Order: sequence, then C-alpha cells, then structure tokens
Amino acid sequence: MSEQAPAGWYPDGQGNERYWDGSAWTEHVRTPPPVAYSPPPDPGAVAVVVATTETSESSNVLSKLGSVVKKAAADRKATKEEEAREHSERARAAGPLMTSGVFGISTIEIYEGGYVRVAEGREGNSRATDITRSTPFERLRSISFASPETEKPEAASPSSSIEGAVMQAMSGLVKGGKLLTKGTAIGLAASGVAQIAANSARKSSLVIATDRAIHTLTNQKHNGVYNVSQKEHNAVALALVEAGNAVLGIAGEPEPEVTVEAVAVAAALPATPTLSDRLRELSMLHQEGILSEDEFAAAKAKLIAGL
Repeated sequence: MSEQAPAGWYPDGQGNERYWDGSAWTEHVRTPPPVAYSPPPDPGAVAVVVATTETSESSNVLSKLGSVVKKAAADRKATKEEEAREHSERARAAGPLMTSGVFGISTIEIYEGGYVRVAEGREGNSRATDITRSTPFERLRSISFASPETEKPEAASPSSSIEGAVMQAMSGLVKGGKLLTKGTAIGLAASGVAQIAANSARKSSLVIATDRAIHTLTNQKHNGVYNVSQKEHNAVALALVEAGNAVLGIAGEPEPEVTVEAVAVAAALPATPTLSDRLRELSMLHQEGILSEDEFAAAKAKLIAGL
C-alpha cells in the first residue's frame, strides 16, 4: 500500500478488508459490507407506462380534433340559422307581391315593400330560371331598361358591318360573275350572318341594382345554335321598370302609355353590338362550318382593321 494512501478499509486480496492506518496495516479485518442490489426494470411495466402515455396523447389529439369539428359544425348551423332568420325578416319587409315577369331567361318578382327577387338565368340556357323558396329578397335600388337605339344614317349598321367583312372574305371565291343566292354555300353564309346580326340588333337589357348585386339581364335565350332575341319580352321589361319605380317612389314626368305598337317599334330599332359580340358571331359561323378557316380569318381581320 502506498504511503500516500489515506487511512481506511482496503481489500486484502483474500476476500476481506483490512484497515490501513495511514502508515501501516493493522490487525483489524472485516467482511466487506453487502452491495445494495437494484433489480432491472420490468419490461412489461415500462410498456404499460409508454402505452398509457401514447394513449393519453392520442386521446388529447382526438379530443382537440373533435372540438374543432364540433365548432365548425356549430358555426355552419349558426350561419344557416342566421341566413334563414334574415330571409324571413326580408320576406316580411317585402310585403305582398306587386308584379312578376320573365325577361329572356330570368324571372323577376317585385314586391310592394321595395324588394325584388331575381332568378338570373345562365348564358346559353334555352328556358327561364324559376324563382324558388330560397331565392333571396333584395332591397331594390334602381331598375332600368335599355332598348336598341336608332343609328345615324351615315353610320354603318351592325348587319352591314359583319356582312361586309364576310362578303369581302368570300369575294375571292366567286368567279365568272356568278350571282350569290341562298342556295349556294356563300349565299347561305351571308344569310346566316345577316340573321345573327339582325338578331343581335334586337337585343335589349334590363339592369336591376339592389343592396346585394347588380343584375344585368337580356331578352335573349339560346335556340340550340345561337342566342335569339325575344322582342316580345320588352313589354315585360317596361312593365317591371314601371312597377319598380313605383315602389321606389321616383317622382318625375308621367311615363308614356306602353302600347303593343310602341313595344314593336322599340324592338325593331337596331343596337350597336360590341366588337367581342361580332367576333363571337363570326366564330360561331366558323364552328358551324359556314365559314372556312380562311374566310373566318379574313372576316376577323376586316373587323379588327375597322377599329
């Protein structure tokens, strides 16, 4: 034993411990004290603890998720209840139905309390959209009708503009001074353009502004090939405007009496279609095979060049 070792009990090499007094071994010998034994952890108990922890965490996640789902469902229910309540309140405020009518593919109802309901038809439909129990009541702000206006004599009509573009595109196909007739392919094309252009000239619009939307409606419906203007619906629009202005209490000069003759004259007046309307009509003729690719390209170029 090193002389630097402090006094204490040390193994004597024979399974016992002998006391070292700091300078020499003494006669004191003892049996080493027993070492405290710590048994290894039970794997089953560890698994139970882990499983319990995971189950607890999973339960917390499911609980939170369930709370989110329940809140979303409650919010949806509350929103529907609020919409139903508002719908009922507006229905009571609207009062009795004053008048209703179909304009183009849309159905309009005007109520004495200054409310309207509009079932706006989708473009391309061939029949009017019906008003249902869920169609909202909207506070009427204004209602106006725009019918075709007479163009100046010196101005080119929509019909002549489109027909001229198509005829110029087809002129290179006519040889030998042959006349164009409706029986020829070119004659059919010109006739189709004239029909579409004349139909577009009879297009009218009804604009209804409310506290929720601005409804821009036309007197057209789709006949399976292209949109057809229903000039007989103009009388309906005029009656709706009169009723709408009455519930709004608009003061002014008395409106002229609406007669069948006046409606017929207004429906016959041409309107100026936009460039997109004209291009759409040419595209329709091209898709139906009335115009070839070259004819369509030439007619389109003619329209664009006239801007």
